[in-house]
Amino acid sequence: MPAAAPTSDLANVADAATTPSAVEVRGLVKRYGEVEALRGIDLTVNTGERFALLGPNGAGKTTLFSILATLRTPTAGSARVLGRDVVTERDAVRRELGIVFQEPAIEQRLSGRDNLLLMGLLYGLPTAAARRRADEILTQLGLAESAGRPAKNLSGGQRRKLELARALVTDPKILFLDEATLGLDVDARRGFWSHVRGLAATGRTVFFTTHYMEEAEVADRIALIDAGRIVALDTPRALKARLGGGVIRLKTDDDAQARTWLTGRGFATDADAAELMLVHADPAAVLPELLRHLPVKVLRAEVHEPSLDDVFLKLTGRGFGSEHASAPPGGGRGGPNGRGRP
Repeated sequence: MPAAAPTSDLANVADAATTPSAVEVRGLVKRYGEVEALRGIDLTVNTGERFALLGPNGAGKTTLFSILATLRTPTAGSARVLGRDVVTERDAVRRELGIVFQEPAIEQRLSGRDNLLLMGLLYGLPTAAARRRADEILTQLGLAESAGRPAKNLSGGQRRKLELARALVTDPKILFLDEATLGLDVDARRGFWSHVRGLAATGRTVFFTTHYMEEAEVADRIALIDAGRIVALDTPRALKARLGGGVIRLKTDDDAQARTWLTGRGFATDADAAELMLVHADPAAVLPELLRHLPVKVLRAEVHEPSLDDVFLKLTGRGFGSEHASAPPGGGRGGPNGRGRP
């Protein structure tokens, strides 16, 4: 007869069974007129997870984000955040969220401290508690020295950190970040994500959309979205391991002829891809032979480890910069007005 499981193990199993997922999406559809921006999304985000939704502009990222943030209503399907329905329990969901939009949400004429104080008051904190919370977050994010300046006078990186600070006023259990570093330089993006990683280390769930590859790498798991569908979902390492070996990218003076020649010799290429991409177990060894025998002039040749962009290109036949991504009305920003909010 097998030994009984330790009481502590049984308790852990029970806790896991009763703790709701941070995000649970089933069969989610969103239409704008005849355009189907989301086409049956199924998605689970675990509590305490850093989860990235990665895809090109117009893929459906912001539409999904807006539904989870209770800003839009799905056409069909369901979505739950921290166990609550985003449609029927909207107010309860909002009380648990911290949100950083891709468009500025802070009041530019107010100081950083007053922006946070106002947010605390709007969420029902007593004035003294709102002031203490504002000062606490400003210090935590390194904004204390500039807290008295109008937001419009802060640098781009400081304003984005202030947006993050604003989202933290109510001590949310889950953070939603929608292209939160869009337009920032590399150093400012790194600084922003350094603070986000620190917040995630405290046990908060972080759900974020991005089209920056290096940002997605910080996630525990990544969902690749294209034309309103999830095309892959796994850890960054596992997604890249799907390709195997390394990647060769070629640009020639006649890619169509080169693709025909390569296909005839057993090299797999994507017929609809904007460039020639080959996956090979030993790309450095095979490249010299390709350069020697290709019947066209090679303008550029690159060999590198698989990237998330390579995975996306392999799965969809195009890279993130493609102009052919399916977009909802308004240029692919998630809704008819082209912004991440109504």
